[in-house]
Amino acid sequence: MGIRPKIFLIFFAFGVVPVLVLVYVNHLNGVEAVERVLRADLEHEMALVAKGVEARQREQEESLKELARLPALRAYVQSAKQTGTSTPTPKPKPTQTGAPVNIPSTEPAADTEAAAVPGDVRAEINAFLKSKYYAGVTCLSVDRRVLVQFEIDSRANAGEAVRYRTRDFLSNGNADERVWSVGEITPLRAPPALVPTGMILRYTVPVFVSEEGASARRGALVTDMKVDALFSRSAGGLAESPGAVALDSETAATGAERTILALDPKGNTIYHSNPALRYQPVSSAMPTFNAVADLMLKTEGGSAFYDATGSRWLVVYRRLAQADASLAVAGNYSTAVGSLRSRGFVSLVLALLIGILTAVILSVVVGRTARSIERVTEGAVAIAGGQLDQRIEVRSSDETRLLAESFNIMTDRLREQMAREAEMRQFQAFLRLSAMMTHDLKNAIAALSMIVSNMERHFHREEFRADAMRSLTLATDKLRAMVAKLSGPVESLSGEYKRPMPTDLVPLIQRVLDATVLQASTIRLETRLPDRLVAPVDAERIERVIENLIINALEAMGSGEGRLTVEGGEDAPGKLFFSVADTGPGMTEEFRRTRLFRAFATTKRKGVGLGLYTCREVVRAHGGQIEVESQVGSGTCFRVVLPSAADHVA
Repeated sequence: MGIRPKIFLIFFAFGVVPVLVLVYVNHLNGVEAVERVLRADLEHEMALVAKGVEARQREQEESLKELARLPALRAYVQSAKQTGTSTPTPKPKPTQTGAPVNIPSTEPAADTEAAAVPGDVRAEINAFLKSKYYAGVTCLSVDRRVLVQFEIDSRANAGEAVRYRTRDFLSNGNADERVWSVGEITPLRAPPALVPTGMILRYTVPVFVSEEGASARRGALVTDMKVDALFSRSAGGLAESPGAVALDSETAATGAERTILALDPKGNTIYHSNPALRYQPVSSAMPTFNAVADLMLKTEGGSAFYDATGSRWLVVYRRLAQADASLAVAGNYSTAVGSLRSRGFVSLVLALLIGILTAVILSVVVGRTARSIERVTEGAVAIAGGQLDQRIEVRSSDETRLLAESFNIMTDRLREQMAREAEMRQFQAFLRLSAMMTHDLKNAIAALSMIVSNMERHFHREEFRADAMRSLTLATDKLRAMVAKLSGPVESLSGEYKRPMPTDLVPLIQRVLDATVLQASTIRLETRLPDRLVAPVDAERIERVIENLIINALEAMGSGEGRLTVEGGEDAPGKLFFSVADTGPGMTEEFRRTRLFRAFATTKRKGVGLGLYTCREVVRAHGGQIEVESQVGSGTCFRVVLPSAADHVA
């Protein structure tokens, strides 16, 4: 994957996605806040409506008690007798406020059998009914017979008018039987009932003709309170307003915000903001509200439901014990959060578009930079491959141009440095060759010096002269080989060596011993060598290693007496060894650790310091290793381990 797709994905993952998540979380928080506010508003409105219903109900109950205490009504109840006929309507009397009341009558004026209804009684009851909370009033005598019935006539031309009946009663009053045994003026409420005029709450209140008491003589007033009027006036401007709608799709209007309804204990709608849904069972009028209605009849709290159009509503409800009903206020949650959801969707789309646009612009900018980096990378790869004449050209003005110029400068300096290092390597190779030649000359001179020093004392011995001649011949051959190397400096400086061949090391060791140790009469030689010790080596280079180790041991012991021990044999499967041990002064631990095999590090006054360094490199080149054991005052032992010829063949 290229850098541009990576940058795009990284920006999208860590730039766009977090913004989208933040917008979504903010949207959810906004929706939750709207729900909390809506629920709080519903609870507040329900409290207001419930408080209004209870207050108006108490107020009307107090008015009903005041009506039952009127002296004129008490006197009428005590003295009136039901005759089954009617009397002419007396002239209206002023009300308590002094204003005359027009009481239309539908009874025949010529009926002289009618029971007389005092004008002040008619005026008070008429004013009572004019409050529009009641559908009618029935007055019962002390012998529990109907005296008169007042009702609202909504068919009158002048609007709602009060009419009364003194005969041909439609009912016997339906008084609550408890009214004949209570000891005080107390409105007795019956459960809500549906009558032709609507849903009512029927109250029965005693009318004591004298003093109050459980056994006192009394009549009764039976009143029908209109439930819709009680709830409509308590709901205020919300009830029956254009915004108040039904919860059913058949009558629902779009844009609804609030709905108020009340249910009786049987699940009938005794009140609804939409008049079309009043006085009906919830199961048929509002099927989608059934579950909430069941909760309303059992407990208090809040819930939610979906209407037939799919809109979600929040509803809160409580029990109104005084009205024997359950009140609920519902708010359209979908309408409340509709605009918020649309704004949230627009915000998400805008955030996504802005993020994508930013990512595209970033990809274009990064693409240009990536092309510059690719050119720099190609040039760097070419330079790393050895094309030091490669030039990196970048036309941009950003950091990649500085990087390309830095590569070009680095290449120029690298070419110069490589040229200087080539010259330095040639010079160092020449110095190394000179040092090695000097070391070989030193060893040859040391061997010749031993022969010369012992010649005066042992020249008369035949065997000494024979050994001396062989040693001189070997020394001469070595000096001739060294001169040959100097004659071919190119081959010598190139480090070319012969291919390792299986070689018996015992003759090599013996030849070196003959040329060095046997000429030193004060040194005692001990050898423990097998018959054959075959290893795949370059015989000339390994012989030089053996010679260097033996001469170092002789020089360490000096001109005094000492013991030189040379051993060889099998070290491990596939390995062989030879060792050179002396009884010289030995070496310190610090010298062995820090200087022993370092080039040009020596303790000799006239030493070069390349002997052991060269020995280690030659042994390593043959796949072996050189080990050393030394103790100050006890001597030193060098042990060389090499692969055997059998392992080489395998």
